[in-house]
Amino acid sequence: MFFSRWETRFRKVSGRESRGWCAIAWGVLFLVCPAPPAARAEVIDKMVAVVEGHVITLSDLRQEREIRTRLGDKPENDDTALIRDMIDNYLIEKQSSDFPGVDVSPEEIDRELQKSPPQEGVPSPAIRAAIGRRLRMQKYFDLRFRQFIRPSDQDLQKYYDEVFVPEAKNRGLDPIPPLASITDAIRNNVVQEQINHDVDGWLEAIRARSNIEIFQ
Repeated sequence: MFFSRWETRFRKVSGRESRGWCAIAWGVLFLVCPAPPAARAEVIDKMVAVVEGHVITLSDLRQEREIRTRLGDKPENDDTALIRDMIDNYLIEKQSSDFPGVDVSPEEIDRELQKSPPQEGVPSPAIRAAIGRRLRMQKYFDLRFRQFIRPSDQDLQKYYDEVFVPEAKNRGLDPIPPLASITDAIRNNVVQEQINHDVDGWLEAIRARSNIEIFQ
């Protein structure tokens, strides 16, 4: 960034005066700020996206993949899809940061860690932070959306007839359990689908009014 500002200034100066100023300025820069060999060989992290002033880098992408692997998530090999997930997560985190009732305790993080695949060693702070973000997100969605969703008996019957039964037949389930025996499971699925629908619409509106840049 420092050199970019100098270069922009140099391009605005024309002719022989420009060449003279360039030579003098670069000479001053390297005399005043000599870089050691190690610093000159250092590879600068690549910026892949900016959302509301928050920078996402290539190393952030690598860390996110490592965290997801550690927590047993399905791997995401598409960089663009992963970047968009991280952007959405940042927007959700920003929206939920001041929302009451979404704080997460260390004990809650410990309990959630017990559900993840066993690993050697102590979980890193990055892993614990990621779990904390997920739990806060879940609490936020419960308070923001779930508590207002009340599926009717007709909603449950429709899901059972149009979703559960066809899927059960495709999997060869025999006999197919009656709705009365799986009402709670069907209700949970209906609620979750409605939450997903509501969150998608809510996120789309937030993205539309947010400053987001993705660098391919």
